[in-house]
Amino acid sequence: MKKQTRILSLALALSATGTLLAQTSGEIQGNVLAPDGTPSYGAVVEVDHGGERIATSADLEGRFVLKPLLPGTYNVRFSSAEFAPFEYSGVVVNPDKITFLRNMKSEAKELGAHIVTYYKWEPPLIDPEEPGKTTIVASQIKHDATRKSPVKLITTIAPGIYKSPNSDELYFKGARADAMIYFVDGVKMSSLKGVPPDAVGSITVYTGGVPAKYGDFTGGVVAIETKTYFDLYRQRQAGIQ
Repeated sequence: MKKQTRILSLALALSATGTLLAQTSGEIQGNVLAPDGTPSYGAVVEVDHGGERIATSADLEGRFVLKPLLPGTYNVRFSSAEFAPFEYSGVVVNPDKITFLRNMKSEAKELGAHIVTYYKWEPPLIDPEEPGKTTIVASQIKHDATRKSPVKLITTIAPGIYKSPNSDELYFKGARADAMIYFVDGVKMSSLKGVPPDAVGSITVYTGGVPAKYGDFTGGVVAIETKTYFDLYRQRQAGIQ
Protein backbone atom coordinates (compact mmCIF):
# COMPACT_ATOMS: atom_id res chain seq x y z
CA MET A 1 0.00 0.00 0.00
CA LYS A 2 2.82 2.40 0.90
CA LYS A 3 4.57 1.58 -2.37
CA GLN A 4 1.40 2.33 -4.32
CA THR A 5 1.01 5.62 -2.45
CA ARG A 6 4.59 6.63 -3.29
CA ILE A 7 4.06 5.78 -6.96
CA LEU A 8 0.82 7.79 -7.04
CA SER A 9 2.52 10.77 -5.37
CA LEU A 10 5.37 10.64 -7.89
CA ALA A 11 2.93 10.48 -10.79
CA LEU A 12 1.01 13.48 -9.47
CA ALA A 13 4.23 15.44 -8.98
CA LEU A 14 5.39 14.71 -12.52
CA SER A 15 1.97 15.63 -13.87
CA ALA A 16 2.01 18.92 -11.96
CA THR A 17 5.52 19.63 -13.22
CA GLY A 18 4.47 19.06 -16.82
CA THR A 19 1.39 21.24 -16.40
CA LEU A 20 3.42 24.04 -14.82
CA LEU A 21 5.99 23.91 -17.60
CA ALA A 22 3.28 23.98 -20.26
CA GLN A 23 1.59 26.98 -18.65
CA THR A 24 4.71 29.11 -18.26
CA SER A 25 6.95 28.10 -21.17
CA GLY A 26 7.57 29.80 -24.48
CA GLU A 27 9.32 28.83 -27.68
CA ILE A 28 11.66 29.99 -30.42
CA GLN A 29 10.71 29.51 -34.07
CA GLY A 30 12.41 30.60 -37.25
CA ASN A 31 14.24 29.58 -40.39
CA VAL A 32 17.87 29.25 -41.46
CA LEU A 33 19.28 30.19 -44.85
CA ALA A 34 22.48 28.93 -46.47
CA PRO A 35 24.99 31.48 -47.84
CA ASP A 36 23.27 31.36 -51.26
CA GLY A 37 19.89 32.19 -49.69
CA THR A 38 18.36 28.73 -50.01
CA PRO A 39 16.88 26.85 -47.01
CA SER A 40 19.59 25.19 -44.92
CA TYR A 41 18.24 21.67 -44.45
CA GLY A 42 19.69 19.88 -41.43
CA ALA A 43 21.29 22.93 -39.84
CA VAL A 44 21.62 22.45 -36.08
CA VAL A 45 19.99 25.09 -33.87
CA GLU A 46 20.69 24.96 -30.16
CA VAL A 47 20.48 26.90 -26.92
CA ASP A 48 22.36 26.47 -23.66
CA HIS A 49 20.49 27.67 -20.61
CA GLY A 50 21.72 26.96 -17.11
CA GLY A 51 24.01 24.22 -18.37
CA GLU A 52 21.24 22.40 -20.22
CA ARG A 53 21.55 21.99 -24.00
CA ILE A 54 18.37 22.00 -26.08
CA ALA A 55 18.83 21.39 -29.80
CA THR A 56 16.91 20.69 -32.99
CA SER A 57 17.60 20.59 -36.73
CA ALA A 58 16.06 22.57 -39.57
CA ASP A 59 13.60 20.84 -41.89
CA LEU A 60 13.58 20.86 -45.71
CA GLU A 61 12.32 24.45 -45.69
CA GLY A 62 15.00 25.52 -43.22
CA ARG A 63 12.42 25.92 -40.45
CA PHE A 64 13.04 25.03 -36.82
CA VAL A 65 11.25 25.04 -33.45
CA LEU A 66 12.81 25.00 -29.98
CA LYS A 67 10.35 24.22 -27.19
CA PRO A 68 9.39 24.16 -24.41
CA LEU A 69 11.67 26.89 -23.10
CA LEU A 70 11.30 28.53 -19.72
CA PRO A 71 11.04 32.34 -19.86
CA GLY A 72 14.45 33.95 -19.91
CA THR A 73 17.30 35.10 -22.13
CA TYR A 74 19.05 32.64 -24.42
CA ASN A 75 22.02 32.45 -26.75
CA VAL A 76 20.98 30.68 -29.96
CA ARG A 77 23.72 29.01 -32.01
CA PHE A 78 23.46 27.85 -35.62
CA SER A 79 25.87 25.35 -37.17
CA SER A 80 26.12 23.19 -40.28
CA ALA A 81 28.66 21.51 -42.53
CA GLU A 82 27.85 24.03 -45.26
CA PHE A 83 28.32 27.33 -43.40
CA ALA A 84 30.37 29.00 -40.67
CA PRO A 85 28.73 28.80 -37.23
CA PHE A 86 27.07 31.92 -35.85
CA GLU A 87 25.27 32.86 -32.66
CA TYR A 88 22.61 35.36 -31.59
CA SER A 89 22.83 36.43 -27.95
CA GLY A 90 20.15 37.95 -25.74
CA VAL A 91 17.18 36.22 -27.38
CA VAL A 92 14.26 36.72 -25.00
CA VAL A 93 11.62 34.04 -24.47
CA ASN A 94 8.40 35.18 -22.82
CA PRO A 95 5.74 32.96 -21.21
CA ASP A 96 3.10 31.64 -23.60
CA LYS A 97 4.75 33.44 -26.53
CA ILE A 98 6.72 32.57 -29.65
CA THR A 99 9.96 34.43 -30.33
CA PHE A 100 10.62 34.49 -34.07
CA LEU A 101 14.10 34.38 -35.63
CA ARG A 102 13.38 34.79 -39.31
CA ASN A 103 15.79 34.40 -42.24
CA MET A 104 18.91 33.67 -40.19
CA LYS A 105 21.41 33.84 -43.04
CA SER A 106 24.87 32.36 -42.66
CA GLU A 107 28.28 33.10 -44.15
CA ALA A 108 30.28 30.68 -46.26
CA LYS A 109 32.73 28.52 -44.33
CA GLU A 110 36.40 29.26 -44.99
CA LEU A 111 38.58 26.23 -45.61
CA GLY A 112 40.57 25.29 -42.50
CA ALA A 113 39.10 28.12 -40.40
CA HIS A 114 36.85 27.81 -37.37
CA ILE A 115 35.33 31.24 -36.87
CA VAL A 116 32.12 31.88 -34.96
CA THR A 117 30.28 35.10 -35.76
CA TYR A 118 28.35 36.69 -32.89
CA TYR A 119 25.32 38.95 -33.19
CA LYS A 120 23.16 40.76 -30.65
CA TRP A 121 19.46 40.03 -30.99
CA GLU A 122 17.19 43.07 -30.99
CA PRO A 123 13.57 42.44 -29.99
CA PRO A 124 10.80 44.09 -32.04
CA LEU A 125 9.57 47.30 -30.42
CA ILE A 126 5.90 46.35 -30.83
CA ASP A 127 4.26 42.97 -31.27
CA PRO A 128 1.90 43.54 -34.24
CA GLU A 129 -0.39 40.79 -32.94
CA GLU A 130 -0.73 42.34 -29.46
CA PRO A 131 0.21 46.04 -29.52
CA GLY A 132 -1.31 46.58 -26.07
CA LYS A 133 0.84 43.92 -24.39
CA THR A 134 4.39 44.29 -23.07
CA THR A 135 6.35 41.53 -21.31
CA ILE A 136 9.73 41.57 -19.60
CA VAL A 137 11.52 38.69 -17.89
CA ALA A 138 13.79 38.61 -14.85
CA SER A 139 17.02 38.57 -16.87
CA GLN A 140 16.05 41.88 -18.50
CA ILE A 141 15.63 43.72 -15.21
CA LYS A 142 18.32 42.20 -13.01
CA HIS A 143 20.41 45.39 -13.31
CA ASP A 144 17.47 47.82 -13.30
CA ALA A 145 17.59 50.35 -10.47
CA THR A 146 13.82 50.03 -9.92
CA ARG A 147 13.65 46.22 -9.75
CA LYS A 148 13.37 46.27 -5.94
CA SER A 149 10.13 48.21 -6.33
CA PRO A 150 7.86 46.31 -8.76
CA VAL A 151 5.30 49.13 -8.84
CA LYS A 152 7.91 51.68 -9.96
CA LEU A 153 9.31 49.16 -12.43
CA ILE A 154 5.88 48.67 -14.02
CA THR A 155 5.66 52.39 -14.86
CA THR A 156 8.79 52.03 -17.00
CA ILE A 157 7.57 49.00 -18.94
CA ALA A 158 4.86 50.62 -21.05
CA PRO A 159 3.82 54.21 -21.83
CA GLY A 160 0.76 55.76 -20.23
CA ILE A 161 1.20 54.23 -16.76
CA TYR A 162 1.61 56.55 -13.79
CA LYS A 163 2.19 55.97 -10.10
CA SER A 164 0.37 58.00 -7.48
CA PRO A 165 2.85 60.29 -5.67
CA ASN A 166 1.41 59.34 -2.28
CA SER A 167 0.78 55.61 -2.68
CA ASP A 168 1.52 52.56 -4.82
CA GLU A 169 -1.66 52.98 -6.86
CA LEU A 170 -1.21 52.87 -10.64
CA TYR A 171 -3.16 54.81 -13.25
CA PHE A 172 -3.44 53.50 -16.81
CA LYS A 173 -3.93 56.19 -19.45
CA GLY A 174 -5.83 58.44 -17.07
CA ALA A 175 -8.24 55.76 -15.80
CA ARG A 176 -9.04 55.48 -12.10
CA ALA A 177 -6.72 53.38 -9.93
CA ASP A 178 -9.52 50.88 -9.26
CA ALA A 179 -9.85 50.30 -13.02
CA MET A 180 -6.72 48.11 -13.04
CA ILE A 181 -5.88 44.84 -11.32
CA TYR A 182 -2.91 42.61 -10.54
CA PHE A 183 -2.67 38.87 -11.16
CA VAL A 184 0.15 36.95 -9.49
CA ASP A 185 0.47 33.37 -10.76
CA GLY A 186 -3.12 33.63 -11.97
CA VAL A 187 -4.51 34.84 -8.63
CA LYS A 188 -6.23 38.22 -8.56
CA MET A 189 -4.67 40.69 -6.11
CA SER A 190 -5.40 44.30 -5.24
CA SER A 191 -1.72 45.16 -4.63
CA LEU A 192 1.78 43.71 -4.83
CA LYS A 193 2.40 43.80 -1.10
CA GLY A 194 3.92 40.53 -0.01
CA VAL A 195 5.44 39.76 -3.42
CA PRO A 196 9.25 39.65 -3.00
CA PRO A 197 10.94 41.51 -5.89
CA ASP A 198 13.54 38.75 -6.28
CA ALA A 199 10.75 36.20 -6.80
CA VAL A 200 9.45 37.92 -9.94
CA GLY A 201 10.06 35.78 -13.02
CA SER A 202 8.18 37.87 -15.58
CA ILE A 203 5.85 40.87 -15.74
CA THR A 204 3.24 41.32 -18.47
CA VAL A 205 1.42 44.63 -18.75
CA TYR A 206 -1.80 44.99 -20.75
CA THR A 207 -2.73 48.57 -21.62
CA GLY A 208 -5.28 47.38 -24.15
CA GLY A 209 -6.66 44.19 -25.67
CA VAL A 210 -6.95 42.52 -22.26
CA PRO A 211 -7.66 38.75 -22.67
CA ALA A 212 -11.10 37.63 -21.55
CA LYS A 213 -9.60 35.36 -18.87
CA TYR A 214 -8.65 38.46 -16.86
CA GLY A 215 -12.14 39.96 -16.90
CA ASP A 216 -13.34 43.40 -17.99
CA PHE A 217 -11.01 46.17 -16.83
CA THR A 218 -11.13 49.62 -18.41
CA GLY A 219 -7.68 50.57 -17.13
CA GLY A 220 -5.22 47.74 -17.48
CA VAL A 221 -3.89 44.46 -16.13
CA VAL A 222 -0.52 43.53 -14.66
CA ALA A 223 0.16 39.78 -14.74
CA ILE A 224 3.17 38.54 -12.77
CA GLU A 225 4.62 35.04 -12.91
CA THR A 226 6.93 34.18 -10.04
CA LYS A 227 10.07 32.11 -10.48
CA THR A 228 9.58 28.36 -10.47
CA TYR A 229 11.78 25.68 -9.00
CA PHE A 230 13.20 25.20 -12.50
CA ASP A 231 14.18 28.88 -12.76
CA LEU A 232 16.02 28.74 -9.44
CA TYR A 233 17.67 25.43 -10.32
CA ARG A 234 18.95 26.78 -13.63
CA GLN A 235 20.20 29.94 -11.96
CA ARG A 236 22.23 27.81 -9.56
CA GLN A 237 23.53 25.66 -12.42
CA ALA A 238 24.62 28.78 -14.31
CA GLY A 239 26.14 30.35 -11.20
CA ILE A 240 23.64 33.23 -11.26
CA GLN A 241 22.75 34.76 -7.92
